[in-house]
Amino acid sequence: MKTLHTQLATQPAVLAERLFKLERCGKYYESLMEVKEIWNDISKFPDVSGLEAKVAAEMLLRCGSLIGFYGHNKQIPNAQTKSRDLLIEARQRFLELYEEEKIAECENYLALAYWRTGELNEAKTWIEELVCHQIPETDYAVLYSHITKCLIFIAENKYSEIIVHLQNLEKTFLSHGDDCLNGDFYNALGIAFNELKNHTEALKCLESARFYYSKARHKIYLGTIENNLAQIYKLQGNFAKAHQMVDYSTKTFKQIKDRTREGFSLDTKAQVFFTELKYKEALQTVEKGIKILSKSENKAYLVETMLTKVKCLIFLDDFVSATMCLTDAVQIAKTYINEETAKNLIRDFEAVLQLKNAPVIEEKSAGNEDETENLELVLPSELSHFDDIQAIRIQNRNLEKFGLKKDSLAIAAAVAVKRGDLVAIAEKSTDEVIVGFYDTDFGIVCLETNDAEPLLFEENEVEILGKIIGVCHSEKNSAGKLMVEPIKI
Repeated sequence: MKTLHTQLATQPAVLAERLFKLERCGKYYESLMEVKEIWNDISKFPDVSGLEAKVAAEMLLRCGSLIGFYGHNKQIPNAQTKSRDLLIEARQRFLELYEEEKIAECENYLALAYWRTGELNEAKTWIEELVCHQIPETDYAVLYSHITKCLIFIAENKYSEIIVHLQNLEKTFLSHGDDCLNGDFYNALGIAFNELKNHTEALKCLESARFYYSKARHKIYLGTIENNLAQIYKLQGNFAKAHQMVDYSTKTFKQIKDRTREGFSLDTKAQVFFTELKYKEALQTVEKGIKILSKSENKAYLVETMLTKVKCLIFLDDFVSATMCLTDAVQIAKTYINEETAKNLIRDFEAVLQLKNAPVIEEKSAGNEDETENLELVLPSELSHFDDIQAIRIQNRNLEKFGLKKDSLAIAAAVAVKRGDLVAIAEKSTDEVIVGFYDTDFGIVCLETNDAEPLLFEENEVEILGKIIGVCHSEKNSAGKLMVEPIKI
């Protein structure tokens, strides 16, 4: 047996605990240095010969989880394959030792390794294996498996399932989880609420995640959360807070010398400037990000940041430079990512052009409010042929099942309407706008609103504003404009 690190030779439990703590605060390189004497070449298995059976299994587990995290962070080829090989070997050894909680820990890390490579069915299989063990619900591996399951949900765009899955687990995590797990818990919820457009709850959850990641001293996760918070504050129009958060994020990534994430955080700051209509500042900032990311292996981050530059150039009326930048981004996407990403860049370019040329439309309120506002709306291609349109603010709730939620904007086109169409009408005497399903007979106009009594009007007492063709939410998009979604009844 070769000479081992003193702590491994004399206090293996202490070293294992230290490796675990380093992992939970994102210090993966430091962990590698701790096991260098038994694992100098990460392309091979660690040398655990001569170690007691339980210690050997534990070191294989720790090295397997470590190379999974470190390889994912540094984009090391075949790192997840190596992680799986080590974890499967560790699991087998723990099976022979009847260490059920350690077996479950191996299975959770195996699920993570498969999730990182996009093999979601295999990831689910290991989670299903884990939940079969007779171990407490408060065990670390069980708690972590809930987070892993949510990562799978995120990959599948199943955001409602995350909320359902986690909604009754908050007290359990806060009582038995470490700071990093608690941060993971609120981060998963925050992502789900954000994707479901509930930005108020998303903000609460991500602020909680930031608190726990800060306590855990996990700089990678902390910087990422700060970047995500900046995006939400930007959507809410709180630009001062958005800049504050993204500056924290950039500073955090500088501290840990994570140049890739530092570059991407600069892209977020540029997006905040862009939404403030400060296009020159946005362009200057995004060019700093591109300079950093051009030296990074993460080409996905690079092309996203180049797209932000394209947007800035379009809104600065430099169409030639915007086209040249887009061409470069498309070529990088084709070479290093895939054809679909390249096509999406072109689609996004077309959407930005539509955004630049968005029509200005006066909003009217369907309800008791009597306010108007000039809005800039971007119509999707299938609705772009409508010329005369109006935005109607929905104040009642009885049309939610048709996609017209309270405070959403219904888009009405001045076209011929027929029985059964969802339309907007205005009473001539009061200018009150009402939305409902249209019918008419013998000079009487009837509007049905699903769960309310039908409304009857003399035909000459109302003006038909148009048929409802689209809807958009109140959150403003880039440059303060609103994206319209088609509605089909």
